[in-house]
Amino acid sequence: MAVRFELLTTDATGARAGVLHTRRGSFPTPMFMPVATHACFRHLGMEEVKETGARVLLANTYHLMLRPGAEVFRKFGGIHPFMQWDGAVLTDSGGFQIFSLPEDRLITEKGAHFRSFYDNSRQLLSPESSIAMQQAINSDIMMVLDVCIDSRTDEAGTREAMERTHRWALRSLAAKNSKDTGQALFAIVQGGVHPNLRDESAAFLTPHPFDGFAIGGLAVGESKEERETMTARVTASLPTDKPRYLMGVGTPMDLVEAVMRGVDMFDCIIPTKMAQQGYAYTFQGLVRITRMVYQLDDSPLDPACDCYVCKRYTRGYLQHLMRGKHHLGSRMLSIHNVRHFQLLMAKLRAAILQGSYAQVYRELRATISPPKDLRGDVSPDTVTLKDVG
Repeated sequence: MAVRFELLTTDATGARAGVLHTRRGSFPTPMFMPVATHACFRHLGMEEVKETGARVLLANTYHLMLRPGAEVFRKFGGIHPFMQWDGAVLTDSGGFQIFSLPEDRLITEKGAHFRSFYDNSRQLLSPESSIAMQQAINSDIMMVLDVCIDSRTDEAGTREAMERTHRWALRSLAAKNSKDTGQALFAIVQGGVHPNLRDESAAFLTPHPFDGFAIGGLAVGESKEERETMTARVTASLPTDKPRYLMGVGTPMDLVEAVMRGVDMFDCIIPTKMAQQGYAYTFQGLVRITRMVYQLDDSPLDPACDCYVCKRYTRGYLQHLMRGKHHLGSRMLSIHNVRHFQLLMAKLRAAILQGSYAQVYRELRATISPPKDLRGDVSPDTVTLKDVG
C-alpha cells in the first residue's frame, strides 16, 4: 500500500486517533490539510506554513493542469521540489471545480469537457487524464475523478451521478495501476443526502483496493444537520483500517463534529479565506478584527495560541492593518488561522488518546461557535466555501 493507516484508539464517542504513514513521513490524525490550490498560498510562504505545524497540504489538479501544466511538473520532478515543500501533498481530482462551471461544461461518460478560463481552449478532464496529471504532479495521495453535484439534487439525479462516479473510480484505479508511481489513491463516496445511496456507494467502493476513502458531495448545499448525519452514516460503512477524509469541510466546529463521527482527514480554504475577510479563529470564538472595539485592544489575538502573530502583535495593530486593507494584515491573520486549525487538531487528538473527547467537545461547543453578534455577518455559504480558483 502506498499509504498505511495505523489506528491507535477509538474514543467512546467514535472519534479516532491514528497515524497516516506515507512515503514522505508519518503524520498524526485527525489532521487538517491547508489548501495550496495553485501550489502556493496567497499570502504565505512554504516555510511559514511549515512553522504552523501543517505537514500535509492539498493542491488542485484542475488548476495545475491548466497552469503551469504537466510538462512543467515533469521538468521539476513534481510538486515538492517545484514549490519547495518537504511534507506530503494530496491532490484533489478536479471534480468540484467542474461542478462549479455549470454554464461552460459538458459531462459525458468519457469525462468533463470544458473551456480553459486562461485561453478559452477546449479541455477534457477524464479519469485517465486526471490520474496522469496527478502522476505528473507526483502528489503522495491522488483522488479519483468524481461527479460532484448539489447535495439537494433529487434521488434520481443523485443516483445517476453516483453510479458514474463509481465507474470513473474504477477507471481511475485502472489508470493508477497501469503505471506504478508509488502514489496512493483514495476513492470518493457520493450519494448526496440520500441515506440509501450513501450506503450503496460505500458498499460498492470498499471491496476495491483503494488506499483510503473520502466523503464527497457535502458542503455543497445541504444543512449542517444533514451533513453531520451523512458523515456519520458513511463512516459507519467504511473499513476501520483505512483513512477517512471529509472533503472541503470546514469551520472549527464542523471539524469537531466530524471527528466525533469518525473522520480522520480534512481540508478547506476557510483559514486563509476568512483571514482575507478579517476573521480570526480563536479558542474564545470567532473574532472579526475590523470591529472598532478592537482599536485600543492591546491583548494578543488569542492568548491560547503560540503562533508568531499572537506572540508579537496586538489586536489593535491587527485591526489597524485590516481596516487599512494592508496585505500584511491578511498575511498575519492567515498565519494565525492556519496555526489555530493545527492546534485544534492536536487538542482533539489528545482528548481522544485520553478518552475525554466528550468533555472537550462540550467545552469547545461552548467557546468556539461564532458569538451572537457575528452570526449574522458570517453566512454558511461563506464559511463552507471551497476553492473554485
